[in-house]
Amino acid sequence: MIECKFMRSQSLYLFYSLILCTALGCSDTPEIDNPYDNQTPENADGVVEQEDKDIDPTTIEGLHKFIFKPTCANSGCHDGLFEPDFRTIESSYNSLVKQPIIKNDELDPLEFRVAPGDHLRSMLVRRLEVDLNGLSGIMPLALEPDSDWLDKKDEYIANINAWIDNGAKDINGNSREDLDFPPQLDGMAAFSGANQIARGGRFNPIGVQKSLGSVQIWYAYSDNDTDPSSYTGLSWNQSIHYNEFDSMTWSPMSYSASPKTITGVNQSSVDCHFRFDLNLINYEVGDVIWIRSRLSDASNDMELPNENSLFNTKQYCAIRVI
Repeated sequence: MIECKFMRSQSLYLFYSLILCTALGCSDTPEIDNPYDNQTPENADGVVEQEDKDIDPTTIEGLHKFIFKPTCANSGCHDGLFEPDFRTIESSYNSLVKQPIIKNDELDPLEFRVAPGDHLRSMLVRRLEVDLNGLSGIMPLALEPDSDWLDKKDEYIANINAWIDNGAKDINGNSREDLDFPPQLDGMAAFSGANQIARGGRFNPIGVQKSLGSVQIWYAYSDNDTDPSSYTGLSWNQSIHYNEFDSMTWSPMSYSASPKTITGVNQSSVDCHFRFDLNLINYEVGDVIWIRSRLSDASNDMELPNENSLFNTKQYCAIRVI
């Protein structure tokens, strides 16, 4: 009993001592600064935002931050619906530098959207300054209400010119000639004999009559430094679900030195060198056949389209049985 009273008294002593110490602010350990007290708040994407002042406005990163993303990648414009694709830094670079032009200048034709080292021969700059052929308007055609383009137009164009004249380098400081870009899908078409089957819309599946029995599928690809005849690993696959493909059913696709010329996915003329026959016998009217292809250049293994591709691209590479 005496021991229990002693322990209770000791507990009360410790309890009141703790209250007194808390009230007086005493501590046996020095106060440590919280390393997160002054951290920049996270943005909507959950990534700590880099200070704008740290971004060089004459780099592709700066151009995307201040120009391409807020001014050009708006819904219905260059948001992945058509090229150039300004949604990301990478898509901006890959769809601009040394890329062919869809709508050219009739009075002074150019070769590339961005010609490294020469802003005067770059269509990107010309579209910002000239009403192309008197029909296209000057870019940007529309602005968001909070856009600062009109106030800073001259500064922004000067930054674009500086980036181009400095070699139009990517985010890592490399020129396009230093990189081995993966093959890109340029076009896909269906033929019955010598006749191309019409597509209902730019990104719509191709409607093929079941009564044809089979059709020829032709693909066009491009690569920055690999000739089409040098691609390896050419194969294709089919499925009735746009994202579910049997890994065991890939079939070979052949190269043809006599290509079919079509209007490609970017509305320019492209040569389809790769083909296979698609049998319709096991499909019913109304089925959509989703198709993927595989190929390799010197250093890149590609599946086109793939799970990360835009749905428009997946539809573009599909056949609807009618």
